[in-house]
Amino acid sequence: MIKRNWRKNGLRALFLAGLVAHVHASAASPSASGPAETVTVLFNAKVFTGEPAAPYAEAVAIANGQIVAVGERQAVMSSAGARARLVDLHGHFLMPGMIDAHAHPIGHKLLVGGGGMGLVLANYAVETFSADKLEAFVADTIARNTSHFGDVVLITGIDIGYWAHTKELDALLSGDRFAGIPIVLVGSDGHTAWANATARMRAGLSASMVRALPAGEQRYFGFNAGFEPNGFVVDHGLTRLLRSLPDPAPALLLAAGRAGVQYMNAQGITAWLDAAVAGVVGGDLPLSTDDPGALPTYRALSSRGELTAHVAAYPVIDPAGGLQQLDMAEALRAQFRDVANLTMPGIKVFADGVVEYPSQTAALTQPYRNSGRMAPLLFDPAAFNALVAEADRRGLTVHIHAIGNLAVKASLDAIGTARKANPGGQLPHTITHAQFVDNEDVGRFAQLRTIAALQLLWATADPSTNEEVAPYIAPAILHTMYPARALLQSGALIAGASDWSVTDANPFLAIAQAETRSGPQGILGADQRMPREAMLYAYTKNAARALGQESRIGTLAPGKSADLVLVDVDVLTVSPDELRKAKVMWTMFEGKIVYGTGP
Repeated sequence: MIKRNWRKNGLRALFLAGLVAHVHASAASPSASGPAETVTVLFNAKVFTGEPAAPYAEAVAIANGQIVAVGERQAVMSSAGARARLVDLHGHFLMPGMIDAHAHPIGHKLLVGGGGMGLVLANYAVETFSADKLEAFVADTIARNTSHFGDVVLITGIDIGYWAHTKELDALLSGDRFAGIPIVLVGSDGHTAWANATARMRAGLSASMVRALPAGEQRYFGFNAGFEPNGFVVDHGLTRLLRSLPDPAPALLLAAGRAGVQYMNAQGITAWLDAAVAGVVGGDLPLSTDDPGALPTYRALSSRGELTAHVAAYPVIDPAGGLQQLDMAEALRAQFRDVANLTMPGIKVFADGVVEYPSQTAALTQPYRNSGRMAPLLFDPAAFNALVAEADRRGLTVHIHAIGNLAVKASLDAIGTARKANPGGQLPHTITHAQFVDNEDVGRFAQLRTIAALQLLWATADPSTNEEVAPYIAPAILHTMYPARALLQSGALIAGASDWSVTDANPFLAIAQAETRSGPQGILGADQRMPREAMLYAYTKNAARALGQESRIGTLAPGKSADLVLVDVDVLTVSPDELRKAKVMWTMFEGKIVYGTGP
């Protein structure tokens, strides 16, 4: 850990002189949004700025939604003037608004498991399978009549371990009291679901349908020896199921959007990358302007003044659709270009699926040990290389889902092609998840200026790794799991991400987990533990870079948006256990409190 001193942190007179001049200039002239307001000085705090040259300070001055000064207390107060409003923060921890570089905060019809959807729809968070508990929950959900798309009962947040109990699920939810009621259980991973007999019939999931599929496509459906579906679907199968659902009510979509934004603000998050704002998980359907996903919800929130975050929205494209998919992304961007606080910097592509049993759709360089089967990449490498190069030429950032080491390797190859084709390009292309990275590919992230958006809350020794992954993949690949420290030491830029609603969006949980990598079943790769400061940068400055908004957000510096978070503990010095319990006291977005009670 870097030795810190809040009062003697290397800020020099020249730096402070610049701040003084900036404060007077800002206070003397009106902002673009109206007349200049009184400068507010936040002092008596432990301030983390996120600026590597001067990471710690004592006071921050804001006005008109912007930061106007950062530095030593007396200098900032003096420069703010006698009329400044002074706010004592009583020694708490002040930092930039945090940024999630890969999340699904709202959801839409083809992303039922999105965060906001999970908050307004029924959410079943019981990890251990219990027929009695699940039956009671489903019955109560039906009685409340509050978790439906049309007449289909939707329950989200199902632990993926439940998919090992499809026979029990069918016996429980397809007959007797639930006969004739379409019920869909949506997996917490966002890639899987289960449908009861009535919902399967609606979606056309039948033995004849499965039997007619090519062998490579049958893997996306669960079925018995007679090809009769058992209700389990993953990726392409999930898309087929979700397309069969009625459209959700507009009021439900707006409620989901509002709930998602408020939840993120409560975590101290003031910006995020929406990693599937339109399109489908897996990218097996072409992107279309006819189905803009959650973009209308963002527009509705923005028009109501309720989009209290900077959002970089990425639609999912089907790479097999070629350059026409880039045209669709650009058309959507033009359609929603006037939405305040919303940008559409690029496209999202899936290189593979997920590694956990029974899905096993992540592309690895060695077969799964239980089946001897290799999961394929979700694109043709040569065609994808050309697509990424063209996206880069057009100024579209590419955000790639890659779990398996083969998927990561192919994604780096594509970005390498783009860098070679457009040597002056500076777009922040990103690979997210990167669950398994070959040693030979670790250094390529830095070489190719590729950001690693990592969900390090997942780096834990528990059933999700030791039981649903470890027995089924080659030990040599298993040992490369979430290589965060290796990426950091190689010079890669690591951005913090949650993949919420797959897992909790609370950054402090992820930061503590990245530091310890401990779980109920031991430690997962102790040599890959991350330094605390590196994780703070991951959730601030680095994540801002992943969103393409580093000039506006991510650090506390003059001219940047006044997005700040006050935390009840010293985030840099408390123990990991204390960090997990850290509370956001208030969250500020563009100078206004959007969560908690603040100045």
